[in-house]
Amino acid sequence: MIMRWLGPILGRLHIGRFRDWMRFQWARFRSPGTIEAASLPYIEPGFRLRMKEHSKLVLGKDVKFFGNFAAYIERGAVVTIGDRTIFNSGCWLGAIEGLQIGSECLFAPMVTITDGNHRFGQSDLPIWAQGFENRDVKIGNDVWVGAKATVINSIGDSSVIGANAVVTRAVPAGSVAVGIPARVVGSTRPEG
Repeated sequence: MIMRWLGPILGRLHIGRFRDWMRFQWARFRSPGTIEAASLPYIEPGFRLRMKEHSKLVLGKDVKFFGNFAAYIERGAVVTIGDRTIFNSGCWLGAIEGLQIGSECLFAPMVTITDGNHRFGQSDLPIWAQGFENRDVKIGNDVWVGAKATVINSIGDSSVIGANAVVTRAVPAGSVAVGIPARVVGSTRPEG
């Protein structure tokens, strides 16, 4: 009953935006990297951002990060996220060299996006000491990635990636891709 009258009052006071501002400022304060934003992002609790020196995060307008979002951006890497892109609960970004994510993208819960894989194959070294293989990962505009998908290659504009898919090869624009590894099974563009 109290929330019926308290909710609209708090809404008019923009308490939620102050909360977002505080979380964003805390992320900036703790980060040795650079963070730029075209407008204040929406940030829910559990937001974690680990950036190394000389790394950069560039956010477009009205980007939203729902609960338990995490990003690890290594030294010298640049991550750009376009306008009105939404990351649902538990999404994770890992950038060794950089990621480009377009505008108006939707990422369902627990999506993983990274531009690198661990090297392996040298029996005289542990896997962690063998370094990384990096890839240029670009995700176009108007892309929807389903829950628990893993993206380690590029996705073209207006594409849909199915839940639990693993994108190991580039997905062309306007495609529907599903499976492990993800394969194109259809188009998002009307025929004709």
